[in-house]
Amino acid sequence: MRYAKGAKAHAALGATLVALSLPAFAGIDAGGSAGIDAGGVSGIDAGGTAGIDAGGAAGIDAGGAAGIDAGGVAGIDAGGAAGIDAGAILSGPVDSIDRVNGVFESMGQIVMASHQALAAMRVGDLVSVQGSVVGPGWLYADDVSVSDSLYVPGATEVFVTGMLSSVDRVAGTARIGGLTIDYTPSLGSGAAPSALMWSFAGTRPVADGMMISDRTRELH
Repeated sequence: MRYAKGAKAHAALGATLVALSLPAFAGIDAGGSAGIDAGGVSGIDAGGTAGIDAGGAAGIDAGGAAGIDAGGVAGIDAGGAAGIDAGAILSGPVDSIDRVNGVFESMGQIVMASHQALAAMRVGDLVSVQGSVVGPGWLYADDVSVSDSLYVPGATEVFVTGMLSSVDRVAGTARIGGLTIDYTPSLGSGAAPSALMWSFAGTRPVADGMMISDRTRELH
């Protein structure tokens, strides 16, 4: 898999922890290290790692939160599938690339990306996008990963998150940008789309055609 960074810059802040002699000081005790103690401080306990503990912290817990859980929700699971990982907002084939204007199109969505990301992809590549929804049919890519797997229409799973442009309850379809989605296969396990932000997972049998979604999720 090839990875291309998006346009946003990322920074990591380090912290220096000073350990004093026993008894414990500033959340550091005989059973802990680097600010992590046996009793738990700031959501970090002996059973956890990097702010994620057994009871749940920072919105990520063992039972699943923010739509990301061990069993997978709306096509987002712990292991990832078809380029869909925790945090992805789109997985699908690249339909066109406009390097002059800094965008590419996939799944009926216009995705703004860095020149570095655009240079790393080709039309037909299966890509996974992490970033944010700008508007109906518009996404901003922080990171784009290009899969080594071949995209097969109707067989490869695709995924898209966005603002609904319209919903036709009679036909059982929703529209996000240039993509029309048949959500009727998902009605047995979820409600029909009705709010602004939704995620859809499924397949797209025909290039530039309708997406068939068997999993949907409303985003709050």
